[in-house]
Amino acid sequence: MTLMTILYEILKETWQIYLDVAVYMLFGFFMAGILYVFFKPDKIKKYLGTGKIRPVILSALFGIPIPLCSCGVVPVAAGLKKQGANNGAALSFMIATPESGVDSIAVSWAMLDPIMTVIRPVAGFITAIATGIVQNYAGINDLPENTPPLSLKGG
Repeated sequence: MTLMTILYEILKETWQIYLDVAVYMLFGFFMAGILYVFFKPDKIKKYLGTGKIRPVILSALFGIPIPLCSCGVVPVAAGLKKQGANNGAALSFMIATPESGVDSIAVSWAMLDPIMTVIRPVAGFITAIATGIVQNYAGINDLPENTPPLSLKGG
């Protein structure tokens, strides 16, 4: 096989994966739109801001259908936090969304076997809930206003 044939096959298979995932991505975007329309800041504060366990479970459930990668989920979780979600709920959303999103499930189905396709989002969901609950009970609630930003430089 020549290099061009190999590159062509890689591109062809990549395109096939995109086509397989597209339906699930569209569903995830549709669900994200529904969440945006129906859950305004006052509702987010009501459901995700008070309590220690219930908001964590609800935010993990809200994050399941949304197709966000681990980079894209950070601004969304920060927005939830600004709208009134507690720290555990925001953290739970950040963990559950990339692990159990419909796009992630579709890619797992394409690359792994059906058993791992089920186990991966379930494990992500359980991890998200456990982490959020630990954050709400044992974590730091808010940093003081005058806390300096974290610097990666030494000195």
